[in-house]
Amino acid sequence: MTALNPRTIVGARSVAVERTPQRLDPLGAQSAWLLVPLLGAVAVAYAVFSTVRHSGQFRDLTPALVGILVLALAVVVAAIRTHPAFAPFGRWSHFGVIAGALTAACLFSASVWGRNDRIQDDWGQIAVALMIVAMPLYRPIGEVAGSAVVSAVVLGGLAAAQHSIVISNAPLVYATVAATPILALAAGGAGYAWTLTGETLRWREVAREGQIRLEGELRQAAQRMISQERMTALNAEAVPFLTGVAGRDAITAEDRDTARAIAERLRDLSVRAVERTWLEDTLQLALGQRLAQSIPAEGEPRDRVDDPDRLERVLTTDQRAIVGALIASIAGRPGLDPSSVRIAASDPDQPSFTLRARVDEPWNELRRELLPFVSSLNAATMRATMTVDGGELTVRFTYPERSFPYPEGRRQ
Repeated sequence: MTALNPRTIVGARSVAVERTPQRLDPLGAQSAWLLVPLLGAVAVAYAVFSTVRHSGQFRDLTPALVGILVLALAVVVAAIRTHPAFAPFGRWSHFGVIAGALTAACLFSASVWGRNDRIQDDWGQIAVALMIVAMPLYRPIGEVAGSAVVSAVVLGGLAAAQHSIVISNAPLVYATVAATPILALAAGGAGYAWTLTGETLRWREVAREGQIRLEGELRQAAQRMISQERMTALNAEAVPFLTGVAGRDAITAEDRDTARAIAERLRDLSVRAVERTWLEDTLQLALGQRLAQSIPAEGEPRDRVDDPDRLERVLTTDQRAIVGALIASIAGRPGLDPSSVRIAASDPDQPSFTLRARVDEPWNELRRELLPFVSSLNAATMRATMTVDGGELTVRFTYPERSFPYPEGRRQ
């Protein structure tokens, strides 16, 4: 019970969480994912339209066509990397996507260099702005602002250096025209993300207070279930035994052995009630209505949670909420064999949890229902995977982040 180093708990609970909607509200950010491919599709469509409109202004059409392909590649990468299945969206993915869009914009500028009539109908700055506007949902605002400023300076500088614009004006005006869409959409996306994260943080404080009250109710419910187990054991074993002894008016050696066995079982139930953990309470309450009987059948392990070192203590409030939702979702699956659900915790230095269960359902259905919770664990500074092999569902999640081998089977 003492194998878990307190420093491990402090370290795990002290990992800094980026102030982004994806980190603070993983499930909410998942619902906004479609925005990324839609904005990317608009950017590519506008690039094609603008390229057609610039016919007759090209020094060389090839860079513009290559630019459209590079932009399309950046859109595909952004759509894949921001998908909930690959959460979280990291810093280098962000820089890679914006660098791709910026490169595409520069290629277009090169293709019309010296023959471009107007800055305002170029697609480069619009494409970059559309790719940046959704980034604050996944990356810190300061980081996105840096990308926007760099992009605005590069494209603004290219615009200022052009000398073929039909409307004669100061280079600063050309730079402003090119930079404004990028900075404006970046500011709009950042403002939305700032408001969203602020509201999320305030909601989390309210939710945390509610969860503290709920934990007491959860503990009371678990205690009632344990008391019911003890009463069932008393009614099923102790009462008939005592009634039989009273009827015989004599105590035999066999009676003493039986009494000792009943006492040990009751004592075991009492000890389990005292040492009950959060994971055990959560799993018991989730499966309570689906188990055929509250007392394990002969030969069936009594403990569904194997966590002798109480490694669950490293889980933060947010992570417990996600794990609890994951357990409840699995417990509600129609093809679940409730007696097969087990959770094991290992490695006190880097706590790792494994949930296994037999679920007779197609892989696609399980993935659709459980993937949001697995992705949320990944976004909540954990490393989570889900596999299905021969009808056995395995969900692994570890914190702090580490790598571990995947078993044979299908991986999410």
